[in-house]
Amino acid sequence: MAAQQLLQALQALYHGAPDVKEQANKWLEQFQGSAEAWQVTNDILHNAGAGMEAHYFCAQTLRTKVQRDFEELPAGAALSLRDSLVSLLVKHCQVWGAVMGNAAVRTQLCLAIAALAAHLPAVQWGQQGVVGWLAQRLGGEAQTVSLPCMLELLTVLPQEASSYQPAVRPERRRQVQDEMLAYAPQALQILASCLTAPLPRAREQALDAFTSWLKLTGGIGLNGPMLMQSPLVRAALEGLRSSDTFFSAVDSVVELIYCTSQRGRPKEDMAPLVQLIVAEVMALKPRFHVCLQQALAERNGNTAPEGEHNDSEEDAKGMARLFAEVGEAYTALIAEGGPQVSGPVEALLDVASHPDDSICSISFNFWHRLSRALTIGLHPEPLESEEGPVSDEERERRVRLFTPWIERLVALIRGRVRFHDNFDAWHRDERQDFKRARVAVGDTLIDCASVLGGGRMLQLLVEPLLELSKQVTSGGNFDWRTAEAALYCVRAVHRCAPLPGDALMMSLFSSLPMLPAVPQLQYTVALTVGAYADWLADTAQRGEEGRTLLSQLLGMLMRCLPEPEASSAAALSIRRLCDGCAPLLAAASMDPLMQLYRQIQGSGDVAQNTLDLDLDEDDVQQLIEGVTLVASALPDGQRQPCVQQMLDIVVQPMQGILQQAAVGSPGSAPGTPTAGGAAQQQQPDVRLVLPLMERVTTIFRQEQAGAVKDPADVAEALVRLWPWIEAALGAQPMQESACPTLKPSTATSTPIPAPDRFTGDAAAIERICRAPRYAVRSSGKAAAAAVPLLVASLPQRFEISRQPCFLYVASELIKTFGDEPARDLELGGMFSRMMAGSCAMLRSLRDVSDHPDVADDTFLLAGRALSYAPRLLLTPQLLSVLLDTALAGLLVQHREACCSILAFVVRLLDPATHRAVAPEAVQGLQTALAPRAPLLVRLVLAGAVGALPTNRLAELTDVLYAVLKVTNQNGLQWVGEALAGIPDEAATSADKQRFMTACQQVVAGGLSQRDERVLQQAVDELSELCRRNRRAAQLAQRALLPPELHYTIR
Repeated sequence: MAAQQLLQALQALYHGAPDVKEQANKWLEQFQGSAEAWQVTNDILHNAGAGMEAHYFCAQTLRTKVQRDFEELPAGAALSLRDSLVSLLVKHCQVWGAVMGNAAVRTQLCLAIAALAAHLPAVQWGQQGVVGWLAQRLGGEAQTVSLPCMLELLTVLPQEASSYQPAVRPERRRQVQDEMLAYAPQALQILASCLTAPLPRAREQALDAFTSWLKLTGGIGLNGPMLMQSPLVRAALEGLRSSDTFFSAVDSVVELIYCTSQRGRPKEDMAPLVQLIVAEVMALKPRFHVCLQQALAERNGNTAPEGEHNDSEEDAKGMARLFAEVGEAYTALIAEGGPQVSGPVEALLDVASHPDDSICSISFNFWHRLSRALTIGLHPEPLESEEGPVSDEERERRVRLFTPWIERLVALIRGRVRFHDNFDAWHRDERQDFKRARVAVGDTLIDCASVLGGGRMLQLLVEPLLELSKQVTSGGNFDWRTAEAALYCVRAVHRCAPLPGDALMMSLFSSLPMLPAVPQLQYTVALTVGAYADWLADTAQRGEEGRTLLSQLLGMLMRCLPEPEASSAAALSIRRLCDGCAPLLAAASMDPLMQLYRQIQGSGDVAQNTLDLDLDEDDVQQLIEGVTLVASALPDGQRQPCVQQMLDIVVQPMQGILQQAAVGSPGSAPGTPTAGGAAQQQQPDVRLVLPLMERVTTIFRQEQAGAVKDPADVAEALVRLWPWIEAALGAQPMQESACPTLKPSTATSTPIPAPDRFTGDAAAIERICRAPRYAVRSSGKAAAAAVPLLVASLPQRFEISRQPCFLYVASELIKTFGDEPARDLELGGMFSRMMAGSCAMLRSLRDVSDHPDVADDTFLLAGRALSYAPRLLLTPQLLSVLLDTALAGLLVQHREACCSILAFVVRLLDPATHRAVAPEAVQGLQTALAPRAPLLVRLVLAGAVGALPTNRLAELTDVLYAVLKVTNQNGLQWVGEALAGIPDEAATSADKQRFMTACQQVVAGGLSQRDERVLQQAVDELSELCRRNRRAAQLAQRALLPPELHYTIR
């Protein structure tokens, strides 16, 4: 009956109406999780007439059941299952009537047998283990059946050895890998005997299996003489010459190369084998060269030369891959410059010259490794695989030897970044592929420049420009694509710039303003200038010629701003120039920059442009950042008025919008009453305040980034701006005396009512609150005058809006002024009020899940208080509320909120926090923690066994470690009680004891990193143990979680 229902459900799933398909899918999912699925799927797989769809579904279900639900089987059923699976595999490899068994079904059955091998220890397979048992069992079948089955099993077994799909215990998972490594020689012997079988694809399948075992072992347990004598190695090398086995042979040889190399050199006992492998791979060079000539001829529309092997593009990729693997595996040996290095290097130059980007890029990792090897000892962070430094003389010798090859590489790939003539007609995916290829070429050019040096690299990269110049001088057309490609390459290697004042670089940059106004070319020109901002600054400091060049390039970038395709690049480069050359521009170009600053205020999201600058808001922000950096480089006496003027230019229109919206007279200017009888203009869009406020924030943020010279100026600006921030948020009515402005002339003579302009709009309130946040961060202690304003407003704002951004502003105040006990009254009142309000929103896990941003910023604020003013938090009232809230939200799925809660708990228990407060505060913490700690331990363990994702295990371990260090024997008791509730089906007594041993080591030891690592390993193992299948995870969570949280168990 169940089998018939299953077949009907499958018929509905594959051939029914959409609504029926959905019902069938739900039924089938439930069926796959049921215990009866074992027998039903087995019966259908034995039924030849059930059909391929049913067979595949049942084989897949059976594989899943073996992997995940093996523990459901009664004792002694495993061996029967093993026999049944092999019997099914044999049947589905035989011919049933006129139909050959389905290959996909056989693969699922092989995966099921591999999963069974993970569950059954080696002793249950007999003395020869699983490989020997399978060979003996299948040996009695006809070769046409046994050989394909054995080859597929020997391919799957090593592939699944490290799989996490089988629900086995951690120690068993380690045993499986050890067992499979031990089976490798036996498996290779069986595979060698299959090479001569007279069956189609037998040799190819044997090589595929050989590849799997090589990948599993990585050469461990396999020595050079053994591999030299192996028929499989000879078959792999010979297979490179046959079209039937070429791709399987490539995979095998690649793994052989990996197994024979270590730290860029051949292993000691592998040298003869390496010589054999390299010789066979290098023998493919003529064949690849034919493929290269064919590809070039096809690209140019010419007749392709005939080749002996009639290779395709995929064959060329296989050969390129082999060349690259040889080069990468033995890079350190190649870099020594011995007599045999020319073969691999020339082969990889051929690969780099292939017109197909996907083939050319195969060589790039070798060139990267080679450049690292040639410049060894010059990198601040050498790789683990790199050898120690060599003498300067040896390094120079190596560089001289490889310089001609590197220069040839540059000449080969520099033209690959050129835009194709029909680029605009390409599909979007093709354009994206080309752009990615350009980035890859740029990275390789950087590697080349590190070897050749900036000066020589520049000479090579501008050669196309010099040829283009000669062509134009002779009357030819200007090819902007060639110029753009050359400049792209020059920009790519900007980190290896030549010395300041380099004549060739000066000449190149001097010519940029004279290039034609082609949008794509202007885009690259602008980015190139920005990339060399530091070089331009150093050059300008050397003399008048450099300063003149800098001024010319800045003017060119400003002229690019109206161009839609080049505006973003120009804005970014202006910002980079302003950052790198701020003192120079402050002395020579402040007036044009301020003129630009005024001009862009009508662009972006404000969208009131009257000066033909149609910029995105991001571009406007870049320009504001740049001008702010230059203004901050002005000398005393000029800097303050300039920055004040910049703020006025942004704030005045914001004041006008708010005043007009408040008094209902949209036509009046700020501070000017509406004339009687005047026609009303359109009500201004109050949302324009948001981009204007962000521009103010940008000024504050840039000053915080290091440009600020006078923090008091920022603090004063914040005090003057605060009433308008209040007005934007929707404050109580403000009189003139309570509403200072940035300029006296803009003061209003009428009260400003304050409607709730952005209540409920979290994004808008966040954008407004960035201004005070960055102002406080920039001005530091100088913001003391703003503290009363903020302390009075922030709690009220938060209680009204419940927006977490107010908590973040409060955290900046705590960070800045928390070390001043004299401010405890005002800061403590603000802190307590805001903590009480936020915790009232977070009484349960559902509340925290509904308001994760509030939870995140609440515990960030609490963490700031612990770091800078722990006395404000360690009070009986606040501590109890925060601990209860932390327990309520500890298992929230939102990553940032969860991590903030866990980090707060760790900091709360940190001895450094306890040393910063009075002893009675520590006693209060212990009193508040004692009744809550058992639940805290249970929740941490619940998170480890499945209630939280595995990427939180490190944070959970930190909490458990902190609890154990603070509570000692009490903590051990709580851990033991929590573990005792976990059923043995999820974790045995021995599993729990191992975990307790790790906890005991933490309690007995000092504050050592070794103890932390031991506990982390124990938590990881407990997590893997209980997460091995759904049933184990559910049982463990149900035992650890309080009943009100059982709804979270999945």
